[in-house]
Amino acid sequence: MAQTKLVKVSGYKKTSIQRYLLNTAVSFCLLVSSSLLTSAYADEVYKAEQQLLSGLNAIHSLELDKAISNITDLESSYPKYKLAQLLKADLLAAKSGQTALLRKVHSQNSKVVEKLLSEAEVRWQFSKDNFDSSTGFEDLVLKSAKQKHIILVSLQESRLYLFERDAKGQMSRVADYYVTIGRKGAGKQKEGDLRTPIGVYHLVDLLPGKTLPDLYGVGALPLNYPNHWDKAHGKTGSGIWLHGVPSNTYTRAPKASRGCVVLNNSAMERLLADYQLPFSTPVVIADEKHTSLGFLGGKNQLLSDVKGWLQDNNHQVDWNMVSVYRYPNEKNLYYITFPGKTENTLTHQFWQRDSDGGWKVVVESHDNIQVAAK
Repeated sequence: MAQTKLVKVSGYKKTSIQRYLLNTAVSFCLLVSSSLLTSAYADEVYKAEQQLLSGLNAIHSLELDKAISNITDLESSYPKYKLAQLLKADLLAAKSGQTALLRKVHSQNSKVVEKLLSEAEVRWQFSKDNFDSSTGFEDLVLKSAKQKHIILVSLQESRLYLFERDAKGQMSRVADYYVTIGRKGAGKQKEGDLRTPIGVYHLVDLLPGKTLPDLYGVGALPLNYPNHWDKAHGKTGSGIWLHGVPSNTYTRAPKASRGCVVLNNSAMERLLADYQLPFSTPVVIADEKHTSLGFLGGKNQLLSDVKGWLQDNNHQVDWNMVSVYRYPNEKNLYYITFPGKTENTLTHQFWQRDSDGGWKVVVESHDNIQVAAK
């Protein structure tokens, strides 16, 4: 990352907290004026994020008094938010001309400071890139059955998106939250590699916070990793959950978990209580920029192929109950689910094209479906 010279402006100096901000030229007003500021997003977590971004934008604009005011309010509202504490201390040091002390403290605590500032960088980058409401959802979820909700986790954005079926039967985004992922990044292969898996999974349980160590916060939603595709390709490991943060923490660094997807406790509470996600809710975990996706042009043909295959192979299934996903980060791999022949079972199929251009079911399985009793 390029170093920035200290520049005297309005009696203050640019400090190390700006190193990741000074090369950007995005106006924060683009974000706050977007369609995301609807009542569905006006929850506590989203408001806190807007306050953080407003403070970072003030730093970028060298409006340090404004930045101090915003960050101080944020730190006061969320006293466990260590990033807010660091930014406040840095800003006060810069205002008082104590830049030598600031550099010394950063140097002596470099690992901690780096982790905290990495969150600010990820948050800022997300606001910089988020010019529209596109998430890549339609490119990955080609057809959904009657699921009430679908979760999309974008590992490159450190973001979880929640989609809900509206009165017209359409899936629309109702929430999005910053998340922490595995310390070693994406692409879990084996037990203990500290990576977050990529694929399509399902919620299989609900673990209340009172039954768990404090590390997991207010509760957890375990996933069915490894799924049948993972097992067929030798992937190992277990215990991949969506879960909260310890009670003395507001958020964790972007890469700090052992492979799980970790949310702020308030965000996790919304998933657990407000949205009442049933077991078998799909969770799509992708590690690709949605701007690079482009399958939509062949969507109708693929869906026609799936429907025809089901009819030709005597699967007496309601087409409305079939889900079709483009499997993330895999070439020409598609994941299809539909009700099994016996009650409360789900058929899973993984499709790939063969050398002749035809479709081949390369992995198929049948599982029991857990039904949430909430």
